[in-house]
Parts: sequence; C-alpha cells; structure tokens
Amino acid sequence: MKKILSLGLLLALATTGLPAQSFQDAVRQAQQRLERAQQEQEALNTQISRERPGIAADLDELEQEVIRLRSEATNAQRIVQGVDVEVSQLQQQLRQIRENNNYIRSTLLNEYFRRLQVGINEAEIPLYNDKIRSTLELLEAEDRADDQTIFRAQLDLLNTSLDRLQRNIGGNAFDGQAVVEGGTIREGRFVLFGPVSYFAATDGSAAGVSVGMINNRAAIYSLPAFQSDIAATVTAGEGRLPIDATDGEAWETDRQTITLMEEIALGGMVMYPILGLLFLATIIAVFKAVELFSVKSAREKDISAILDLIREGKNDEALRYAKKVGGPVGDMLVAAVENAAEDKEVIEEILYERIINTQPRLERFLAFIAVTAATAPLLGLLGTVTGMIRTFKLITIVGTGDARNFAAGISEALITTKWGLMTAIPTLIMHALLNRKAKSVIASMEQAAVGFINGIEEMRNREQDAA
Repeated sequence: MKKILSLGLLLALATTGLPAQSFQDAVRQAQQRLERAQQEQEALNTQISRERPGIAADLDELEQEVIRLRSEATNAQRIVQGVDVEVSQLQQQLRQIRENNNYIRSTLLNEYFRRLQVGINEAEIPLYNDKIRSTLELLEAEDRADDQTIFRAQLDLLNTSLDRLQRNIGGNAFDGQAVVEGGTIREGRFVLFGPVSYFAATDGSAAGVSVGMINNRAAIYSLPAFQSDIAATVTAGEGRLPIDATDGEAWETDRQTITLMEEIALGGMVMYPILGLLFLATIIAVFKAVELFSVKSAREKDISAILDLIREGKNDEALRYAKKVGGPVGDMLVAAVENAAEDKEVIEEILYERIINTQPRLERFLAFIAVTAATAPLLGLLGTVTGMIRTFKLITIVGTGDARNFAAGISEALITTKWGLMTAIPTLIMHALLNRKAKSVIASMEQAAVGFINGIEEMRNREQDAA
C-alpha cells in the first residue's frame, strides 16, 4: 500500500514539475496522515471488537422483541377480526331486535289496541274508550310524534289493559250510567261477569243486562223477573245472575224486534220500488179477481134453452134469455142468436171474433202481475248487493273485530231479498190463479160456441129431413 502511495506521489510530482524537497515533504506528510489513519483504524477496530458483543446481544434482544411484537400484532389482528365479526353479529341482532320491536310496537300492539277498543264491554267504554282513542290517534299521527312518546303511550295503555284483565278475573263491579228502556239515563252500578255486564239502577227502578250502546252509554235490556237477584248481586258482590246459554243471542234477538216501518227504512232505497210493485200488483190482482170471478160461465142448460126457443121460432125470447146470461158469454150468445139464420161458417167466424175480442180484455194487466213476480226478486238481489258493498266498505275501515256489527250489516242487506221474495211469491200465485181463470172463461166461451153451432146444425139437418 505504501509503495503504491509513494509511486503515486512521485508521478504526481514528476508531472507537475515540483522540486525534490517539496516532494519529500509531501511524502512525509502523507506517511504521517497514513499512520494517523492506521492508528484511528486500529482504535476503531479495537472499539468495535469491544462493543460488538453488547451490540450483538442488543440485536438479539431487538430481534426477539420484533418477533414478540409481530406475534402480538398477529394476535391483535385476529382479535380485531373476531371483534369485527362479533360487532357485525351484534349489529345484525340489534337490527333484528329493532325490527321485532317495531313489529310489536307498530303492528301487534296497534292491532291489540284496536281489538281492545271493539272488544271491551259496553259498560266499560266510558272507562277506557277515551284513553284507547287518544292512543290510536297518536299512532295515526306517528309522523308528528316521536317514538319515545308513542312507546310510552302504548306501554301506559298496555298496563291499563292488563289492570283491566286482572280486575275482571272473577267479576268486576263499578259505578256508571246506563240507558234503560224508554231512553231514560239512570245512575247505577255494573257487574261485569265474563262477556256479560249486568246493571242495577241506584233507585231500584231498573235492572237488566247491557246489549248495546246509545249515546256512548250502555243500553240495558230489562229483566223484571231477575231484578231483585241482579240488584242483590250488585249490592253484595255475590248472588244469582241470569245466564243466556246462547251467548246473548236470545236477548239480542228479542231486543232487535223491529217494526214494519223500521224494517223498510233499513232496507234502503230499493225497498220503495219493491213496495210500489207489491201495492200495484195487489190492486190489479184484486180488480182482476173481481172482474174474472164475476164472469158467468156458459152452462149447458142455457145453451139448450136458447136452442129450444130458436127451434120454436121464438127468436126474441131467445135473445132476451141470452142477454140475461150477461158477461162475455152472454154477449157471444146474443151475437149467436142474432146471426142464427146465417150459414154455419159465418156463425163460426162471428163467435170466434167475439172470443178473440174478449180474450185481451180478460187478460189485461195480468202481464204486469207476471212482470212484478219476475222483477221483485231481482230488485231484492240488487238491494242485497248494494248493502253488502256498504258492509265490506265498513269492514275496510273498522275491520272485522266485532262480528255482531258484521252480521247486522248482512241482515240489513238481506231485508230487500226478503221483501223481494215476499212480493214475488204471492204475485206469482195470483198471476197463476187469475190466468187460469181467464183461460177457463175463454174455454167456456169456446165450449158454448161449439155447442150452439152444433145445435143449430143439428136443427137444420132435422128440418131438411122433415122436408
């Protein structure tokens, strides 16, 4: 190394043309710097050799620390991934809980409250109806109320309903007002036993069972035979109570007996054309019955008597006799006597013309009775269909919680069908009887005409034989 450096210095000096003394000084300085550098290198090597074991130990410790930290990082990542999965599961469970809560709050509780509104007894309506209605109105105005307010109202009403159920177990008694028969409002006390509520007036003037609502008060069906028992039970809290095994249907049926005018009003507008047809058909049927049953049928002895008078040449007396018969048959016999001298074919045409002219007069207005018998059931069906449409529209609004109101709507709709059939059946029978009577009159006229023609023909044949 020294030779190389010396050679380099010599070449440099030779090229630069420096003097020999300067060159030697430069070599000496270079050697001094080289020696110092070597000394520094040896000191540095010595220091490195001295510090290497500690540094190696520190390096080993750092490598172990790195390994440990990497392991901890891996474990932390696994924990984070596990926590993420658990958080995701918890979030899903939270969503399900919220959905269930919304379903319970928005659907089940609302449906329960609506069923509660239509299912509570008539006597309990003044106690609970305002609270139920206010809660339902709050639910319907959900966009104008916060969830916390709605949920508190629901919980409050739910607690109220549970308290009601607890009080009603085994029977419940409470004060209230009721409308007794005649529309009078009475103060008294109710006893709720299952689905039936009994009422006894404080003054002892009335006692019975509630069967409906009038002006937001329970309507009482009086039971005079059980008044003392109901009053004693209401007062003492125990006693005998009348029970309807038909679940109120017997009392309801007895109570709902309505007058003719009320039934007509329940039937609606279709009732008026049905009743109009019934009235007109009845008037026409009475008129036709009087007209047809007053017509005398042609008797065989009348035909024989007239023929005998004609045979004896007493045409005037025969004419008077024919006029006494009266009616369509008498008119036909009068025409027959007046034309007795004509040919057989002429007499036949005259009598047939009389029969043809009489038939429309006998059958007039009968077609209206037949039309009434055919139209009345259709009008009744029309009223039923329109009534059912109104009933189903009501169901879409208030639901089907109260089956009694649903059945009442159907019964009102069927009133028109009832009256349609009540109109059609008698008018159909009347038309059949009157039409049969008219045909029997025509048949008797035809029989009289044939008898008269045959008698005239026989009489002429005898005269020819005698000649």
